[in-house]
Amino acid sequence: MKKTNKQWMTLLAICIAGGVIFKIAYLRDVYYVPMKEVFNVTNTELGWMMTAFAVTQFLCYLPGGWLVDVFPVKLLIPLSLITTGALGFYLATYPPFTMVLVIQSLFGVTITLLFWEAMIKGVRMLGTQSEQGRLFGLLEGGRGLFSTVVSFASLFVFSKFGEGKMGLQATIIFYSCVLVLLGILTYFLIEKNEVEGKINAKEALKGLINVAKLPKVWVAGCIIFFGYSFYNGLGYLTPYLTEVYGMSVKMGAALSIVRTYLIAFLAAPIGGMIADKMGSTISYLKVALITGALLTAIYFFVPAGSSVWIVVSVMIVLAAVIMTIRGTYYATTDEMEIPIILAGAAAGILSIVGNTPDLFIFTLYGSFIDKYPGIHGYHLVFAWMIGFAVLGLISCILLTHILKKEKKQTEAKN
Repeated sequence: MKKTNKQWMTLLAICIAGGVIFKIAYLRDVYYVPMKEVFNVTNTELGWMMTAFAVTQFLCYLPGGWLVDVFPVKLLIPLSLITTGALGFYLATYPPFTMVLVIQSLFGVTITLLFWEAMIKGVRMLGTQSEQGRLFGLLEGGRGLFSTVVSFASLFVFSKFGEGKMGLQATIIFYSCVLVLLGILTYFLIEKNEVEGKINAKEALKGLINVAKLPKVWVAGCIIFFGYSFYNGLGYLTPYLTEVYGMSVKMGAALSIVRTYLIAFLAAPIGGMIADKMGSTISYLKVALITGALLTAIYFFVPAGSSVWIVVSVMIVLAAVIMTIRGTYYATTDEMEIPIILAGAAAGILSIVGNTPDLFIFTLYGSFIDKYPGIHGYHLVFAWMIGFAVLGLISCILLTHILKKEKKQTEAKN
């Protein structure tokens, strides 16, 4: 991929932004206990925080796709970072819980409406069809890397300021400062593409409607839906190791960091390069989904008394495969020949379909483990993961069929 320095800087800026911007909205993932104590709330109320965020996210995916076709990525990404940081400064004042819910809802707007599709379109504009796999793989890997760096930096700040009320406040301020500074920086780093700003709001809305009429876009969204559902099952491998195989919580947490961040950083770009070498992201996704399903199936044949490192070894390989799926499933828009000028509209539809599992998947997987304690509950999680992988494979096959049919129709007309 021969790119100008400006293009590489644009990709770098988007990777950093993508790795940092979600951290403040998902603060409870790392600082669950301190947040519960400082805001004086229950576990249920902390759950409401994420519900508030998820609901506005869901509502903003589609209009976000329209917005990024009207306004340039160069403006939207800096605006999203700065407004998210500004909300973070208010959160650091420890307002009443009602206002915390309002802030979480607004995070859904600043992160999803302004940022999410801008990130996807911004990366797509950086390369040709033959480069999309690598570009989106680098995006996912870069996000994982910078997410890890900023997470450890926040832990340092938290411990430096006493790990209590002051520590949490300092951490929130730290994230907010990083976001605002990054917003200013990205304005100068991100290059405005020549295809942007070519249509007005009315034309973009018409384009969104036209794109929404294309069955192939919805099928591509299903690939993401099933791939994302498959991916979310990975999070249950940590309690599986600790509860079923007796691994220490500390070792389980360490492996979780390796699985979530380090493997994403290494595997996602490699998966993207393989997809480009194959000449089709969809073809690569077929192979990866089959491989992922077979690897998951191994857990049904590993007895509870077996060596924990057999389970860990399978987990590492499985995580690598799933991370390549996650790193490439948004790269299908170019293969579907959706014009870049309407890339935001396509990304909006893919996002609203693909991220729907956020509304139910954790409850589904968690209910299996609660209802069937021990290895049986986890086997149900693995069975559903395999099911989602197979449905993703079927979606890939269907999308290939649609694209071949379109190609034949185009050739017949010419």
